[in-house]
Amino acid sequence: MDSLSQIVLGASVQGALLGKYQGRKAYLYGAILGTLPDLDVLISYPDPISDMTYHRSFSHSLFVLSAVGIVGAWLISRYHHWRNMPLPYSTRRLALAMTLVLTTHPILDSFTVYGTQLFWPLQDPLQMTPISIASVFIIDPLYTLPLLIAVIVGLIKGGKLAVFKAGLLMSCQRLAVWMLLLSSSYLLLGLGLKYHAQSKAEQTLAVANINTTRIKTMPVLPTILMWRTVAENNEHRLIEIRGSVLDSRLPEYRYLTQYDNAQTLRTNLPAQSRPYAQRLDWFSGHWTGYRVQMLPATSTTGDAAEQLVVDDLRMMAGDTAFFSFVLAEKANQHAQWQAITPIDAPIITVDNEPTPSRFELIQQGFKRVFDESIVDGDSGWIMVD
Repeated sequence: MDSLSQIVLGASVQGALLGKYQGRKAYLYGAILGTLPDLDVLISYPDPISDMTYHRSFSHSLFVLSAVGIVGAWLISRYHHWRNMPLPYSTRRLALAMTLVLTTHPILDSFTVYGTQLFWPLQDPLQMTPISIASVFIIDPLYTLPLLIAVIVGLIKGGKLAVFKAGLLMSCQRLAVWMLLLSSSYLLLGLGLKYHAQSKAEQTLAVANINTTRIKTMPVLPTILMWRTVAENNEHRLIEIRGSVLDSRLPEYRYLTQYDNAQTLRTNLPAQSRPYAQRLDWFSGHWTGYRVQMLPATSTTGDAAEQLVVDDLRMMAGDTAFFSFVLAEKANQHAQWQAITPIDAPIITVDNEPTPSRFELIQQGFKRVFDESIVDGDSGWIMVD
């Protein structure tokens, strides 16, 4: 999840548990603790596939973070005892607060599609795919807003809400509890809409007489209204289904034809490239697609070099994958693939046509949410009756 959401989640959790005692400081401490797991992005790995797949590993482990929370609380308690400054709350309460602030970070991350290794170090040796519930987009203002309100009020008012003389919202601490319940309810709503969207996608596939061996559904915008499903049929062809929960008809679908030769390309990978491919396959739950990308012809030989590219199929906008890597290259179509240390795949434009920015793709997506008639047949989309 985005950094702001993690900051306000951590701040709200600590505000709910310790706001009565710590006042404004509870929200500051919680905000700092809530961002700690993401500091693993500062670790530099030798290639982008490692950067991607080792993120959200040990630093997002429930085992590691629980230990940090418990040990950290004990050390803080001992320090205060040594300074003869007893805490106004028990060490157990502090340990609960710190542990929940730390562990709710990866739990929230697991609701996105990226993949979170909640059970590190067990996941890799046991071949457990990182947790990818995929029921909320990585940025969702409707999830973040209630928590942001709780944090702002807590920072301004401290402990008491003078505007509320009686009733449930009589303290910042209770406000944080209610906003946590509201944001958690939104996550549950996302789960329900995800399975509704997947059910509709399965109906589309059934009407189109497409038999599939596996399927995965995920949100595609900063909202839980628009959903995208990727499926694989018996012939290993990949199908994409797209629909809004506001649609009165079944979602549209298209074949991802750029991956029609994926199985052959995967088989022909150079030996040195296979560990990277296997790592990415494991991380994504085998939702990867292999394709060939042509580079512009060189002026000296006139030959067009080729790149063997692997895309993470779970995170795409249009035909562009957010995580796309070059595993091998060759000088021309007659040469043999040569392994390289993976690099981020460049975006190659066709006939010098400008590539839509992510903002433009998001704009197009929002139009599709509210207008089911926007279906571009030129992009291969097919509507079913």
